[in-house]
Amino acid sequence: MSEVLVLVDQSDGTVKKTTDELLTLARRMGEPSAVWIGPGVEGARNRLAEYGAAKVYAAADEELLAYAVAPKVAVLADLVAQASPAAVLLPSTTEGKEIAARLAVRTGSGLITDAVDVTSDGVAEQHIFGGATIVHSRVTTGTPVITVRANSVTPEPAPAAAEQVPVSVELTDADKAARVSDRVVQEQSGRPELTEAAVVVSGGRGVGGAENFALIEQLADALGGAV
Repeated sequence: MSEVLVLVDQSDGTVKKTTDELLTLARRMGEPSAVWIGPGVEGARNRLAEYGAAKVYAAADEELLAYAVAPKVAVLADLVAQASPAAVLLPSTTEGKEIAARLAVRTGSGLITDAVDVTSDGVAEQHIFGGATIVHSRVTTGTPVITVRANSVTPEPAPAAAEQVPVSVELTDADKAARVSDRVVQEQSGRPELTEAAVVVSGGRGVGGAENFALIEQLADALGGAV
């Protein structure tokens, strides 16, 4: 069974729900292999194993996080060359789509973004024109590189071994062209992240003033949603 690489979406060592969804999809296409970049994989292996990761490729060098997306692309490109996976799945975040685009160019592969479903034979479903049109697409060149929208799939546990496989990559000068100069920790409200929330409550001028926006926040809290 061919491997399906899944780039782990994580924040400070905490695996995000989007990764559970990607692993669930990956099981349809082959054997899921999670790709972890940066330190902290030891604390995440149980979560990755719970949702079906047979392997966890761990590029633990902290230097990989000192630059923009290029080092992550380099890690994935090396794994594509070594493992010849059936596909590479990534989250449809801003960063995820940039990594996917660069990876597709680097490996000479086709790219599908914002998929909401993927079948066992690699056919991706996309909703376009505001959801008015459904498109089914398949990559015919190279290794399919597919980004998947959050909340498109219900995560389904399927325990696996999550065998840790250390990997390393030699960064080029081009990979180091854009260095991260600072990181800002976003204040946590206790609500789900907007990109992962199943319920989103929004408000504007209709609330009659900033002092009334608390009503929106109270409703979001009651529904377990994001604002």
